[in-house]
Amino acid sequence: MDTSITAHKFQTYEHERAFKNIQVLLSDDYSLEDAAEKIIEGTFMGMDIERKDSLDRLIDYIVFKARTGVPHIANMAYPSMRIENHKMEEKVKLLLNEHLMPEIVIKILKFFTRNIQNSDTNLHLAELVTNELIINAIFETFKTFRMDVAITDREKKTLNVKRIQQFSAHTDSRFSSPLDAACRLKYVLEFIAIRQDVSAIYSKEDIRMAVGEMQ
Repeated sequence: MDTSITAHKFQTYEHERAFKNIQVLLSDDYSLEDAAEKIIEGTFMGMDIERKDSLDRLIDYIVFKARTGVPHIANMAYPSMRIENHKMEEKVKLLLNEHLMPEIVIKILKFFTRNIQNSDTNLHLAELVTNELIINAIFETFKTFRMDVAITDREKKTLNVKRIQQFSAHTDSRFSSPLDAACRLKYVLEFIAIRQDVSAIYSKEDIRMAVGEMQ
C-alpha cells in the first residue's frame, strides 16, 4: 500500500473530525467559557510544535467559514469576507479577543506568517480581531520582520519568521522571507486601521516599508 496515500487519507480524516468538533463547540450547546476551556485543553494533546493543535484548527475553521460566507468590502483595496451566521461570528469574536487570550496570540501570528499561498484570506481573520493586545503583537512582529530584511546572513535572516511560523531552523528558507512576511503583516495592519482606531498603537508612518524610513 502507498504510505503517502494512507497518510493523506488520515490527515483528511483528522482535519474533518477537528472541524466537526469545533462546529459543536461553537453551537448553542456550549457556553463561551466551556468552549474556550475545551479548545485550550486540546492544545496540550500534541507535543510536536510543527503540528496543528486545537487553536490552529479553530483558526482554520474560522477562516473557512468566512471564506464561504458573505463579502465584506470595508475598502476596495482590502476585500474581505465574513461569517454568514452572525451569532457564530459574535461568539468567535468573543473567543478570540477575550476567552482564548493570551494563548491565541501566537496562533494568529502563526497563521498570518504561514499563509503564503493565499495571504488575502488573512483579512478574513483580521476582520475578527479587535483586542489591542493582539493588534500590538501583530505590529511588534511586523517591526521585527522589517528589521530582519537588512540582515545579510542567509541563515539568521529567516530565524524570527521561522520561530513565528513554528518551523524548524533547518527548514527551507524560501518560505520564511522576512520581507514577504512583513508585507503580509503590513497589509493586515492597514486593514485593521480602516476598521478601528489604532492610533495608540501605530500610525500610517509606523508601518511604512521603505528602507530609508525604517529607522
